Amino acid sequence: MLLTLVASCLYDLKSGERVPLDTLINRIIDTKARVVYLGEVHTSKEVHDFQMEVIRSLYERDSNLTIAYEMFQQPAQPYLDEYVEGKIHEVVMLYKARWHETWKYDIGLYRKTWLFARKHKVPMLAINVPDNFRKKAKRMSYERMRKTPLLPPDLQEPDSAYIAQFKSMMGGHAHFDEKTLNTFLKAMIIWDEGMAYAIAKYLKREPSRRVVVLVGSGHVYNRLGIPNRVERMTGERGVVVIPLNNLKEDVGKADFGICW
Repeated sequence: MLLTLVASCLYDLKSGERVPLDTLINRIIDTKARVVYLGEVHTSKEVHDFQMEVIRSLYERDSNLTIAYEMFQQPAQPYLDEYVEGKIHEVVMLYKARWHETWKYDIGLYRKTWLFARKHKVPMLAINVPDNFRKKAKRMSYERMRKTPLLPPDLQEPDSAYIAQFKSMMGGHAHFDEKTLNTFLKAMIIWDEGMAYAIAKYLKREPSRRVVVLVGSGHVYNRLGIPNRVERMTGERGVVVIPLNNLKEDVGKADFGICW
């Protein structure tokens, strides 16, 4: 029933046409895409159900799968590994990963994905930059940021397209003074470059694995957040799926769009 519901509301954002879920899965497999970005609305059950269907469908075609989470910060990696290996309980994993401090969204929306990972021994990858590092990095120059281990040495400063999209995402709060705007932009760059760097390093370290990235849609929309940075670092373009806000406006902003 879920598969039918999801497939009936998936759009190819090149043509603007509604397509079945198999079209997305076949595109990923046929193009040998090593990274799949599943942008989300954090509170949408429909989007989370869709993510689970994609994970399950891809695993059935190729079990060399890893699930990457914006929701977990990188220091949590040992606990995700222990959880998947069956060494610690879910409650312990979430406590040690500081879920309630660093993410706070409803566990129930994400739980199916890590239960699936544990059952099938699918690696879980923590990609978010630690909050204490983000606070320090915001006060650094871009030159200094490039010398830190959590950010890439070729970190790119925000360009005009990135700035324009950031202002659009902020809506009515877009009219910052220059200092405030630059502070917010630097925070977003730390976030996007840091997560992209974590994904890129994993792709290089595990060349046989495909990575499904669960992340807020703002980090993948129009490929301007994480996807184009991973491509810069690895050459892997990947497939991007976003939650649809307006089909007409969203055409061309990702590979596929999902209703929610």
